[in-house]
Amino acid sequence: MSALTIRGLSKFYPGGVVGLHPTDLTVEGGERLVLLGPSGSGKSTLLRLLIGLETPDAGEILVDGVRIDKLPPHQRGIALVPQRPALFPQMTVQQNLETVLPRPERTLPAAILELLRLGELLRRFPHQLSGGETQRVVLAKLLIRKVSIWLLDEPFSGLDPVFRAKFRQELHLLLGQTSATMLFVTHDPADAWSLGRRVGVLGEGVLHSLSTADELRSRPTTSFVASTFGGFNLFDGGIERLVSPSDPSVESKLVFVSECGSVRIAVPDHSGLRFESTHRLTLGIRPEDVRSGPAEQSAWLLVSAEPAGSGWLLTVAQGRTRLRMEWRSGSPPPVGTPLEWILPPERLHWFDGRTGRRLDV
Repeated sequence: MSALTIRGLSKFYPGGVVGLHPTDLTVEGGERLVLLGPSGSGKSTLLRLLIGLETPDAGEILVDGVRIDKLPPHQRGIALVPQRPALFPQMTVQQNLETVLPRPERTLPAAILELLRLGELLRRFPHQLSGGETQRVVLAKLLIRKVSIWLLDEPFSGLDPVFRAKFRQELHLLLGQTSATMLFVTHDPADAWSLGRRVGVLGEGVLHSLSTADELRSRPTTSFVASTFGGFNLFDGGIERLVSPSDPSVESKLVFVSECGSVRIAVPDHSGLRFESTHRLTLGIRPEDVRSGPAEQSAWLLVSAEPAGSGWLLTVAQGRTRLRMEWRSGSPPPVGTPLEWILPPERLHWFDGRTGRRLDV
């Protein structure tokens, strides 16, 4: 099991375009770590630096404490599974697998063929394979080569949604059969949940956070982490101080008001939160924490309802503002129905509107 470490690794492109800000990261030997981020976050840049297809502007890449960033790609002991894996088109699956057999072996390992259910595919050519079958062949090549470090770039992007969930389960079982160190990059939080023991959130070339999946979702460190991994509802706004017009001596109350004015929430009395001194705020809440029921948040219309697990994910709207909420009590109302909702104070997450940093950590 080989540990992969990067120290201060960075890449900048002409015109001031940032591929990767100075980044430190260690993937322990045998660990499966997922980097999650949207397009343009720096995921592909990092993989290209690790595999040797890009030259870093600064920093080091080490495997088991030995620098490899000056070595050519074929000497690094790292294998990349790209988004669209390629096989030799003129060769059968068996011939493709035989190209990576270590000498003097001449027979494909039966255990690997059985594990990945490739026996019936050996005589087929790549154009006769589905996306999932192609992925299984590529993974078999890594197992046959006994590569110690795997980089997987959006491993499920070419699969349809139904098969993606099935293949994700199969890959999880496969990973239990190898001690290889693995770094996945993906834009899909479901991949992070299912494959990563630790998850890093990458955005605009910056590693925003690195922790367990549960920790990132329950206590995101920034509003970017909340939106990328947790799927939070986020509202930008500020604080208003309400004073009783009939009795100014009565203690005033603080109310969060979104920029468009459609969300108004009384601010809870948390001594650790400096609401008065914060110029801008971002309010966050997970869809499953929103409650339906009589509230002041009226005149919001249901604009969509999507199946989600054993329930539904509803989207309600007022003007240009959207809020997503879970619906678990049977079938949802018809689209166009007015809905009222409640944001439980104990379920709210507060972030600095300028830096995006969580306010109570």
